[in-house]
Amino acid sequence: MPNTQDRSVKSTEGVNRPKRSLRARICRWGLSLLAVLVLGLLIFLLMPSPIKPAKWSAPTAPSFEEAGPWKQNNKLSSAQLVTDAPQFPEFITFDKEGRLYTGDSDGKIYKVPFDAEGNPQKAQLFADTKGTPNGLIFDANGNLIVTDVKKGLLSISPSGNIEVLADHVDGKPIYLANELDIAKDGSIYFSDTSDYGKVTFKEIAENKPHGRLLKYDPMTKKTTVLLEGLYFANGVALSADEDFVLVAESYHYQITRYWLKGPKKGTSDIFADNLAGFPDNITRDEQGHFWVGIFTTRLSFVDQMHSNPWLASTMAKVPQSLLNGASAPVKHGLAAEFSPQGELIGSWHDPEGKLYGVTTAASHNGYLYIGTAPGGSKGVHRVLLTK
Repeated sequence: MPNTQDRSVKSTEGVNRPKRSLRARICRWGLSLLAVLVLGLLIFLLMPSPIKPAKWSAPTAPSFEEAGPWKQNNKLSSAQLVTDAPQFPEFITFDKEGRLYTGDSDGKIYKVPFDAEGNPQKAQLFADTKGTPNGLIFDANGNLIVTDVKKGLLSISPSGNIEVLADHVDGKPIYLANELDIAKDGSIYFSDTSDYGKVTFKEIAENKPHGRLLKYDPMTKKTTVLLEGLYFANGVALSADEDFVLVAESYHYQITRYWLKGPKKGTSDIFADNLAGFPDNITRDEQGHFWVGIFTTRLSFVDQMHSNPWLASTMAKVPQSLLNGASAPVKHGLAAEFSPQGELIGSWHDPEGKLYGVTTAASHNGYLYIGTAPGGSKGVHRVLLTK
């Protein structure tokens, strides 16, 4: 009789052999992939970093839960959309007739009129710098003075003609003109954010100062450097008496004061420090108080990175495109109000994150107008100034 048992064994072996062969191939592929990943990781770790970071122990961030001026509330949560024509209105200003002006990241500057009841009307295109207009304020002659990230310091006439006032200082380019304020004598104080010339994670990781505070004299048409060594120079605002000018240092969570008058003239000190996030633009209201937009609340990873130069060096090797999401603003709207002496009066929050990425908080006719930048919510918003 035929040996059926032998046939059964042979049949089973024939079935199992391809299965074992497939498993072996998958195992080899897996080991090969693992080897490639390990090799890639080793190459990444051994490759030189583009920066040599400075170690810094950032102060512990203020708590939103504890009683005090940073305590969380929902004052920004009821914000009303004024216009969505500019997607990212970095800064907000008003002309003598009370019309709102703001720029967008694509170069366009918009004008928004209001009706007799204060309701916003359709936005109108005012000018196009073909750059990125950040700060904008009207001078005494009705010209709109603009700090443009790509173009420098500009003047735009009421008819829309654009003139470059300054794009160099001391023989060097103005790398990233950001924000400004104008004194009664026409002098323009503005920030040159960084000689990197752009916003990049490498600068945060490096933790070294690359920004400047500049002054443009309209009489001599000369630009001078007032302060150097600023950690991402950002918002600028003069005091009511013009005895000092403020400049935000976003990457160190502080606002620096440069004295223009008095015994401290020509020197600087810290006006406010350990803010609950990255300060952006600064505006002054009729009471002489300063309003500061906080682009994002503190990022614990960034603070940890500052205290660990190896981690900072390693992160700086990662392509910027892969870090854009990680460095996006926290979805928590925040603005702060300071007294002329630098005391934090209060903070305005949207913990729900409908309004976030705040760059500007500007007080005007009973409203607080809010601007944002790319990465944040879109459009100009406003909330009633009830406290």
